[in-house]
Amino acid sequence: MAKMMEVPEGTDKVDVRKRINKMLSTARRNAKPTVCALCGKTVTSFCNSHSVPQMALKPIADNGIILHASATIGFDKEIIDIENGVKKSGTFNYICNDCDNSFFQDYENLDNIVQHPTDKMLAEIAVKNFLLQLSKRSVEMELWNIMQQDFNTFENFEEGMDIKKMDFSEYESEMLFHKNIADKNESGGYQILFWKVLPYVVPIAMQSAITVTKDMEGNEINNIYNMDASVKMQYLHLAILPVEGSSVVIAFYHKRDKLYRRLRHQINSISENEVLKYINYLVFKYTENYYISKKIESEIYANESLQRLAQENDGNPNLGMLGVDNFWGLNYKPVDKNEIPNFLEKEWAV
Repeated sequence: MAKMMEVPEGTDKVDVRKRINKMLSTARRNAKPTVCALCGKTVTSFCNSHSVPQMALKPIADNGIILHASATIGFDKEIIDIENGVKKSGTFNYICNDCDNSFFQDYENLDNIVQHPTDKMLAEIAVKNFLLQLSKRSVEMELWNIMQQDFNTFENFEEGMDIKKMDFSEYESEMLFHKNIADKNESGGYQILFWKVLPYVVPIAMQSAITVTKDMEGNEINNIYNMDASVKMQYLHLAILPVEGSSVVIAFYHKRDKLYRRLRHQINSISENEVLKYINYLVFKYTENYYISKKIESEIYANESLQRLAQENDGNPNLGMLGVDNFWGLNYKPVDKNEIPNFLEKEWAV
């Protein structure tokens, strides 16, 4: 398996792990806001919110343990956690306990989630997705500050921070937009690309907002390299939620995001199996917020195409970190959806 973050032979990995965990702990502590992002109340203790509902993680857990995306990406398990228990997987601290218990109750409900989703449910999913993005970007900015202060890591520090701040502002705007829809129980705003309740438990659980760069025919959707502040990225929301005896697969966007209309027509013109294959591909190509059953652990480690796709960044290898060792990506061929296992097929059910 291709490893990320290789360390020189003889390095004390325990020491490296301790130093990384210390930096991450400090960054997370510094990144915590002073008020709940949903209700605006001053908070001293934030909820351990799950980016993917626990009800979707428990069905794929093996003795309470699930694999994280870091396992697929190829991080050294002696340095970075690649698995954990359900309660500690995919958590973030950005809202109060009251909001966490009340705001998402429509979609985080076993009876509701297997029914055709309402706009309120879709809005709740979108809000959760952008709360995670806000939390992650906050931690990243604090981590950048620490690395710059301690190691003078970045030559373009100010430029990089400006981009992260611009992302943060956009995520906040998106979160408030979808929160308003949920609060007012508005309807008619979302376009569902795909919704299906599969009659088996798939081995992955995830939900995320992604900026798809190209549609199925290679036409541009989002230009992620356009740094013009007036250009807003348009987001597609994905959710794969295994529950008791079945799995819910949802892909949707808000109708104001018109760049996805061509993709909608493409999806409507192909078979259900091809749509599932495409959604499975999007999970590993665009997201890191997915969790995997240990029952397919051997396939995760054995499939090189899956590992390469998980390590891609906009079609470039090694998370986009190009250099002499990978020939600046010049000879790299991006992984195709047909080269990886489709974990949404029944043969992978757990």
